Amino acid sequence: MQNNVAAKIMEQLAAWGIKKVFGFIGDDVFYLFDALARQTDIKFYQVRHEETAAFMASAHAKLTGRLGVCLADGGPGTLHLLNGLADAYADRVPVLAITGQVARKDIGTNVKQYIDQQSLLRPIASYTTLLCDPAATMQVLEKAYRCAVTDRTVAHISVPMDVLPMPCDGNIIPVPPYLDTHPASSPGVIDGAVEIMEKAKRPIILVGDGGRQAGTLLAELSARWGAAVINTLPGTGTVDRSLPLYIGGLGHAGSPAAAKLLSEADVCLLVGANWWPPKYVPSDIKIIQMAVNPPDIGATTPVSYGLVGETEAVIQQVLNKIKTHPNQEWIKRMQQENQNWLKQLKTETNTQGSPVHPAAVIGAIQDEVADDAIVCLDTGDHTVWFGRAFRPTRQRVLISGKWRSMGFGLPAALAAQIDSPGQMVIALVGDGGFTMNMSDFLTAVKYSLPIKIMVMNNSSLSMEKNKMLAGGLVPEGTALLNPDFAKFSECCGGLGFKVEHSNELKGVIQEALNSNRPAIVDIKVSDLAVPGTTMP
Repeated sequence: MQNNVAAKIMEQLAAWGIKKVFGFIGDDVFYLFDALARQTDIKFYQVRHEETAAFMASAHAKLTGRLGVCLADGGPGTLHLLNGLADAYADRVPVLAITGQVARKDIGTNVKQYIDQQSLLRPIASYTTLLCDPAATMQVLEKAYRCAVTDRTVAHISVPMDVLPMPCDGNIIPVPPYLDTHPASSPGVIDGAVEIMEKAKRPIILVGDGGRQAGTLLAELSARWGAAVINTLPGTGTVDRSLPLYIGGLGHAGSPAAAKLLSEADVCLLVGANWWPPKYVPSDIKIIQMAVNPPDIGATTPVSYGLVGETEAVIQQVLNKIKTHPNQEWIKRMQQENQNWLKQLKTETNTQGSPVHPAAVIGAIQDEVADDAIVCLDTGDHTVWFGRAFRPTRQRVLISGKWRSMGFGLPAALAAQIDSPGQMVIALVGDGGFTMNMSDFLTAVKYSLPIKIMVMNNSSLSMEKNKMLAGGLVPEGTALLNPDFAKFSECCGGLGFKVEHSNELKGVIQEALNSNRPAIVDIKVSDLAVPGTTMP
């Protein structure tokens, strides 16, 4: 192995357990890619656009909790990373971006493709620096790694093209074992939360993705406390739909019953979630927030009490201490409200016709996907319909949460399939979001990643269209001219399917999911507005 800066970067990443990186080549990073080719510990996945690489790194971090790494050229290559890095930064997941830069003598000049990358990335990277001397290589790498992993954020290093081939004798830095150590609330603090919980008459639990590992314990707590369980979109599948008091999602992309019951509750236990939409939540409810990191407590909304620690351990301590008898009147109220909603939902998901009702698509996907499937959502009306209609078992959902970028679904599916080769992975996308980066369907074909893309095709940006119509505006700029997505898939080397009537849904989705090749299902859907759609 060569003993230069580029090689040391790869050697250090491998020592930290990095097994894969995503990126796109360019002049400034030739030596970095040469170093990639000369080692065997890290696999490189080439994409067709740098934004895809950044989204893949973010999705990898969301799915696994581990550091995602993306590589890009300087100038336009770095700029193309921004949207995916902003997604990681907004959703607080660890991502390291390494980019090339012009030669040191050209920094600050008018040379082509030069830009001050640190000024460019500072709003969306907690750490960004220019590595301008080989002697600082290991120290800079370690600082970036520590920042990304401990703060769960984006770190960035730009390396001038003339620095990468320079000799570097730095020593490899092992993973500090204490970086995964988290603070934990004392027994006395746990007692304070239990005291509030025991006084609750109408309790409810809101769980996010941070509560996923504690699903079984949450089910027990729900039964013993007499509390409904609702979830954020990323928290979908944390508890099974068979749970007696599972109500569904929260917000516009959720169950109307969830918002109604939450408005009547007197105590809410917020578990591994940081989403609290003011329009759908009460202002006078007592909130007990449970989080791994102390700064997350009260970061989204003021809370009455906080518990810090690993979710499973904290909930187990609560279960060991809590002594309460469920309020049977509240349980009956929750069950009745949920039954009313499920009756309405059944009507929506069973709607027949052409174009297909969006809820019918979600219902068919729910019926056919594996219990442990990974569902990658893009951003649009289809996202809201999914949150409203999908009743999970143990599925995992990946989403661009706070950044809410279109174009996330396909890259997330690519990363999820790489991370979970034995699991079913689907991307539920709108026609608008998918066409933003559909060239990277070729990446699925190139690496034989059998992802399934479900395109909800209504030839419009229906979320924007319906919001504008709700506000009495003319929806200019929302109509789309789309290709034949099934034929596009076939041109790329994948399988293509079409659905034009609801009676075709089950058979076509089954056929697509049972195949072992990348596939696109082009579903002609109605642009029907989700109930409750308003102008922002």
